[in-house]
Amino acid sequence: MGNKDDYQYDYLDDNERFADQINGALFEGVQVVKAEELEPVDAQDVYLGREAGQRKNYKTISDKVRMWRGGLLHILSLQNQTYADYRMVLRNMLSESIGYHKQWKQKKAAHEKAGDLEPGTDAFFSGMEKDEKFIPIITLVVYCGTEHGWDGARSLHDLLAVDDRLKRYVSNYTLNLYDCHAYDTFTEYHTGLRQLYEVVRYGRDKEKLRKLIEDNAEAYSSIDRDTREMIEVMANVKIPETYGHTMEEDGRKERRYNMCKAFEDYRLEGVEEGRLEGRTVYLIERICKKLQKSKEAELIAEELEEELPVVERVIEAQKSVGSYDAEQIFRALSISQAPA
Repeated sequence: MGNKDDYQYDYLDDNERFADQINGALFEGVQVVKAEELEPVDAQDVYLGREAGQRKNYKTISDKVRMWRGGLLHILSLQNQTYADYRMVLRNMLSESIGYHKQWKQKKAAHEKAGDLEPGTDAFFSGMEKDEKFIPIITLVVYCGTEHGWDGARSLHDLLAVDDRLKRYVSNYTLNLYDCHAYDTFTEYHTGLRQLYEVVRYGRDKEKLRKLIEDNAEAYSSIDRDTREMIEVMANVKIPETYGHTMEEDGRKERRYNMCKAFEDYRLEGVEEGRLEGRTVYLIERICKKLQKSKEAELIAEELEEELPVVERVIEAQKSVGSYDAEQIFRALSISQAPA
């Protein structure tokens, strides 16, 4: 369905969700940031200068940026299923440092154009007046891994091998990190982010997810299109188009989807997969018993009334495993038949 980064980027482009993400992660759901207060900002903070003796240019990109009451709010989203970025502290430090450096360059250029800094003064040397201030930059890292919670560093000190006697002299930098795996409930969210995080958090616990969906049936029976796509991409829970319905809200027609029905099909599909696995393991056990009696594939197929190619695949897997353990043979068969 596309790159996960692209979907998350577009999903947070909506100011309501952007504000909801900030309020839920930083302010425990208190509506501090209002959607109507957010102003668009270029998502790229680019510093094209070169450090002394270096030929490399520096560039950093934050996923989504908004201006709010004179400050910059960054949301950097991570949604890789398997990996946490263990250098995230360094990435954030660099991104924010470049952002502040860019602000200083703009101030310096403005003063040079105006010629209002007296040569030979501290202000002239600094490229800015003593009382000038910078726009604050707040970066929120959102982690949506489905395999495990965030297990990377949360501060610069976590990354350093430093003697405790020196640690107090080493400046620290701490991540503003939101990891949905660290929470049991998501009532602080008021948009589709709540349903998204619930599904990602409890996707491996179908009974827990079933109860959540049943307890919040009204919300889950009317998922908006963007949230539906995010749930499909992030949690691999399919919500077919046939479960959609068109509704009118604030004079606008909008497509909504019934995840309650989709989840029930998803759950039953898992049950059916379990049944199929059980039948396959049972067949493997029966084939192995006959193999241990030195019977040939043709005879085994005839006695079990099974297709010869099926029996031959089991025998080949048994030889590769080197034992008659039906579970091991089943796993070997699953790997060999998996799409490349």
